[in-house]
Amino acid sequence: MGGRPGLSEVGVRPELSYLICATPRSGSTLLCAALDDTGIAGHPEEHFEVLLETGLPRQPRDYFQRSNDPEVWALLDDPEFRDVLGEYGGRYAEHPAKRDPAWSPPDFEKLVREAIRRGTTQNGVLGTKIMWAYFRDFVRLARRTPGMEDVRPCDVPEAVLPNLRRFVWIRRGDTTRQAVSLWKALQTQQWRRDSEEEVRARDLRFSFAAVNHLKLRIDEHNAAWRGFFEECGVEPMEVVYEELVEDYDDIVSWLLDGIGISKSENLRIEQPKMKQQADELSEEWVRLYNERASVKSVQRG
Repeated sequence: MGGRPGLSEVGVRPELSYLICATPRSGSTLLCAALDDTGIAGHPEEHFEVLLETGLPRQPRDYFQRSNDPEVWALLDDPEFRDVLGEYGGRYAEHPAKRDPAWSPPDFEKLVREAIRRGTTQNGVLGTKIMWAYFRDFVRLARRTPGMEDVRPCDVPEAVLPNLRRFVWIRRGDTTRQAVSLWKALQTQQWRRDSEEEVRARDLRFSFAAVNHLKLRIDEHNAAWRGFFEECGVEPMEVVYEELVEDYDDIVSWLLDGIGISKSENLRIEQPKMKQQADELSEEWVRLYNERASVKSVQRG
């Protein structure tokens, strides 16, 4: 794959790029750290985590829009969750132009320059990561760039990322546990754990409505990634989180080979510094969710 013209000069062009496609709490942070730790696979992070309408990332409250569940509506108005969910800060915030008439959408060319500067290792490999939740914004921002207005959405990643070689799709087999993990992370605002220290956070509360809503969105976004790959004729390198945990070294090595990154025979795969965030509380919430979901299934039947 090769880049297309349209973006202004962004400095040294990486010799190859790869894109990690993910959903929240899918294991993508672990995967990015694994590749970063090799020292030869770029520095994959969420370099494009902005929304077109506001130029800001999503905020906790924004995760609970588009729900038809009255329990989610109640959750959004629950006084005990106001501090947890915060105000609308992303797609559903007041449009910035109402406060500042001079406001304009994010400078996409600047985002690309920063992604290349921050995401490229000395061997010329660029790694970056995008969640489906703002992939639409990535595509639309790119297509607003002079010279790229007519680029097909399927072709946008290749047009933006220099010498894009592979898509890597990280997903989790158990999306119930993924949703529980996401609900905990939204409450604690802790997205990774690098030590044995426990987070001193507010008392965490289980909510079936919250977990169920997040699971539905995760399943939808996984289906959307799959649909994008099929529609665009892309064959991603697929990584399942549970398999990554069990076969860490081999999967990282397989990815390096599949992306096309040259590695020395004595390359040592560093063991993950991140600690697993699942705990007894997570398992209890999974049990509570499954019990409630089973009851609702019987009631519908």
